Amino acid sequence: MRICLITGEFPPMQGGVGDFTHELGKALTALGCQVSVITSRTAGSRRQMDGIAVLPIIEKWNWGCWNVILKLLQELEPHVVNIQYQTAAYGMHPAINLLPRRLRRERSRPRLVITYHDLREPYLFPKAGPLRRWITYEPAQQCDAVIVTNHEDALRLTHHASGPNSYREQH
Repeated sequence: MRICLITGEFPPMQGGVGDFTHELGKALTALGCQVSVITSRTAGSRRQMDGIAVLPIIEKWNWGCWNVILKLLQELEPHVVNIQYQTAAYGMHPAINLLPRRLRRERSRPRLVITYHDLREPYLFPKAGPLRRWITYEPAQQCDAVIVTNHEDALRLTHHASGPNSYREQH
């Protein structure tokens, strides 16, 4: 199985999400999966690390990263794409939040998974209010599976999906 992990940080960058992604990649590789990681350029150069193909190709996590990611996904042909999500890891830009919606439009698309490392809503601009909440939870609506890393976020996500103002119920 080919799996592509997308993360805003990866070793040698410091950060828990990067460390988690590295450990996940090692575990998946040990199970026989072919693992690639798309990450920030500040993570160094292209290399193999513990059997993982590390692809630090994203200069900025903005709208421009979509073309780079889409082109690379066409080359890699992963069965699964797993976005490791933490708002700050992507420079507080909403492009990563809307990437699953964009990927769903692909004719032959991989399964989409998001791993929420925290559900803190990004600060976008004054009075963004409901937009902050929507942009945070939007990937969960577009992905085939959602993973959370703590009990509090699991409760928040469950409440959001079943609440009277949930995105699913509005559409």
